[in-house]
Amino acid sequence: MNTLFSKRRLALCGLLALSLTHCSREPDPSITAKDGSEMLLIKAGTFSMGGMEEDLANFPRKEYLNYLAERPRHTVSISAFYMDKFEITQAQYTRFLDHIEQTGERSMDHPEQPDNLDHRQRYINSEMTAPQQPVVGINWYDAYAYCNWAGKRLPTEAEWEYAARGPGDTYRKYPWGNEAPNEGGISRANIRSTQSPEPDGHRYAAPVGSYPDGASPFGIMDMAGNAEEWVHDWLNFQYYEKTEGAKDPQGPLGGNNKVIKGGSYGSDPYHVRIATRLYGARHPKTELLGIRCAQDLP
Repeated sequence: MNTLFSKRRLALCGLLALSLTHCSREPDPSITAKDGSEMLLIKAGTFSMGGMEEDLANFPRKEYLNYLAERPRHTVSISAFYMDKFEITQAQYTRFLDHIEQTGERSMDHPEQPDNLDHRQRYINSEMTAPQQPVVGINWYDAYAYCNWAGKRLPTEAEWEYAARGPGDTYRKYPWGNEAPNEGGISRANIRSTQSPEPDGHRYAAPVGSYPDGASPFGIMDMAGNAEEWVHDWLNFQYYEKTEGAKDPQGPLGGNNKVIKGGSYGSDPYHVRIATRLYGARHPKTELLGIRCAQDLP
């Protein structure tokens, strides 16, 4: 009897150990999302969020509220999550539109999306529609619906900035560091050029991943320039004053505008800084705005 009890106990202990081993397994460093996107693991960590005043020393509009709202720098902790390595492409977004046309499904839409809005792009030309171009010409509702349809979500502003800057106290003005986007003759981002024709050959957005020297510490591409990226958060100019030591801040509960990060092919070096807080209402569509999604760990 005792022997049988001991065997059963050993078997249960073995199953428990196997279960604990499975639960403690490290997340995969990359996954493939439902829409075919490669997503990279952004490991949990703590970092200093926000910008430095000296970054705007020669900027003529540095007293505008959204630039003042880059400060104070504050410590934020982020749980692990996955983020798209590349911006969502035109080919991926076309599949999304085709799905809607074929099925009529709209369950992915935000509950507050106005009935008269659809997900078709606006203000784009033939040079913006190649399959590997980042999708642009969309609004916040489009970005929300696409990520939701693909089993993902929009990143928070804090997650976006953490994925761009990396963990710890190391300050990076740009995802790659503090060098200017074209310093040393190296193109690190697709931004507006003062030269004509464009030295990198791209008048508008470039195919995703065209600037490997501009990768973030986590390996995320095109977080500066190319297409501006919508995030989850409402904009509040005083929000950073309230979030020192916060864990996974989700942004204000409401507002008039959503935060936009990363700048675009039409931006200057000031506006592709990690800390830059651009913003816009949820419904207008522009030729500069695109999508990058995040996903929670299983």
